[in-house]
Amino acid sequence: MTTTTRQAKRREELVTATRKVARERGIAATNVRAVAAEAEVSAGAVLYYFPSFDELMFAAVEGVVEEFYERRRTIAERHDDPRDRIVALIEAGVPDVISDDLRIVYECIPLLREQPQFKPLHRSIVERQVMLYRTTIEIGAGLGTFRLASDAAVIARNLVALEDAYDLYPLIGVDLDRAQSRRNVLSYAELALGCDLVDNG
Repeated sequence: MTTTTRQAKRREELVTATRKVARERGIAATNVRAVAAEAEVSAGAVLYYFPSFDELMFAAVEGVVEEFYERRRTIAERHDDPRDRIVALIEAGVPDVISDDLRIVYECIPLLREQPQFKPLHRSIVERQVMLYRTTIEIGAGLGTFRLASDAAVIARNLVALEDAYDLYPLIGVDLDRAQSRRNVLSYAELALGCDLVDNG
């Protein structure tokens, strides 16, 4: 194994350890010592492979975001009918249980003032989710399945905004039934798309 390969492997191990700590303890409690303990290396070794701990945290969150998006894209691509695809996206976007990975993404938001390098990452995940919806909506409109009440981009952005709001609720202690939350988003989608979705979900 070459030095470059070993370094890449060690960096990957540290990113994995950081993600595990963040999932278990939360972003605020993720620090060099906790990551070093999880990876079974010294604190100095952690910073040897990354210029700063902030860069290690960014790499860890970036990996979470990429996996989150890829899961959503895969879910969407399983369905040919645009109605089924919209329902599947909403079901994935407002899950029964907020995953540790999704929680990590939201926990990073308060860090944006001190660590603006996270802003492009957050913008990217928002825009790519909007595009998943927008593409599906435009396909449905083209097939005559959807009769749009407003521009496809507006509907797509509203759907993502509703998902974000309902996903933040349990994180801030708002007790609202998750199935009802999904029905609320679906009811907006039905109005905006001009078709029934619930019976096809």
